[in-house]
Amino acid sequence: MRYLISLSNIKNKNIFLITHSGADVDAIASAGALSLILEENNSVQIAVPEHIAIPAKKLAKKAGINYKISPNFGQADTIILLDFNSWDMVGGMAPAIKAFSGKKYLVDHHTKSSDQLVPSKNTWVEAEAVATCIMIYNWAKSSKIALGKEAAALLAAGITADSAHFLIADANTFLAMSELLRMGENKFSQILEFLRVERDFSEKIAMLKAAKRSRIFKLGNFIAVISEVGAFEADSANALIRIGADLAFAGNSENNELKISGRASQSVQKKAGLDLAKDVFQPLGKFFEGSGGGHAGAAGFNGKNASASKALLKCVELSKKSIARKVPKLQLKEYT
Repeated sequence: MRYLISLSNIKNKNIFLITHSGADVDAIASAGALSLILEENNSVQIAVPEHIAIPAKKLAKKAGINYKISPNFGQADTIILLDFNSWDMVGGMAPAIKAFSGKKYLVDHHTKSSDQLVPSKNTWVEAEAVATCIMIYNWAKSSKIALGKEAAALLAAGITADSAHFLIADANTFLAMSELLRMGENKFSQILEFLRVERDFSEKIAMLKAAKRSRIFKLGNFIAVISEVGAFEADSANALIRIGADLAFAGNSENNELKISGRASQSVQKKAGLDLAKDVFQPLGKFFEGSGGGHAGAAGFNGKNASASKALLKCVELSKKSIARKVPKLQLKEYT
């Protein structure tokens, strides 16, 4: 495992921690915890490109994490990019990051893209990690920095959220979580309360519509579902998995912007070897303008000038192509 510069050696710097656009809980929690670690010896600010996801926004409010949406960071001498490794994930802030002449570092746990955002020696991508928060925990541990209660709670929250409440956790995840709960003097129930977000009316309607509008396909012994939604693509895909789908893709193409979220059950990942990021969302960029990435079981695509219906069908086609490598003579059938 290769760590970046020791955190204890970063001193007297003006630092911006930059998450991806639409920062999720793992992104904002890792930024908040790293800010708490670094602010003792540095000036630290958090930047979120364009917008922040509702659960992350509510966590930030509970934890007192201050952040700015798409700020000017020209006065900084160091930037640390968190929870992304593709230019498409920072939207309109990409030109400023490219032009930045100070020190740049990157910490991320998503499948590595072909983009080079910072120098290779300052890039730390660990795709097998369940969350960027667990990487921050390991970075602090390797730097011999004792985490405070607030930082420990934030890292525990980020790990819980991005591991889908430990559905994709491994032994190292549980070891780290145990240590973080001890450091923060928390029970797991307190972390869950920290993360709890009441769904608003519009989100409930969106998920119900996702089910109502769904098209269902049989892929061998697996069930794939696609649905066009107006918003809450990730939540809608999650909901479709919870009610029985092995593969779920939810997307919309309003205002010429294409957004698709995909989820895959543990069953289809293990039995068919499907990796949504590598097998579906990265190749999707060959057919539609935009790019995608993420994890084996949770990934997404951002593009433009394309219809959601055509892109969703292509997701099913690419899934079939991948699964067919392990399931010969795979048949695709739509239920009507």
